[in-house]
Amino acid sequence: MTTISIIAFELAVRRFIGRKIIFQIMAPGKAGTLYVFLFINCGLWILMGKKLKLLHFFIAGGLGAIVIAYFLII
Repeated sequence: MTTISIIAFELAVRRFIGRKIIFQIMAPGKAGTLYVFLFINCGLWILMGKKLKLLHFFIAGGLGAIVIAYFLII
């Protein structure tokens, strides 16, 4: 199963090489907007994790926010 997932991911990446991502079309050159939406996404994961009592959602949202903050600091 893992091998199939890796092959599917590789094919998807090859398909989008050289194309613009949706974010690049909507807000070109505005990385701040991207970070705001990423933090909002992580916040939603954290809220849903608390509300639905799903620890893995809460952890994923928290780790995502930490990774985003790490790359903002660097």
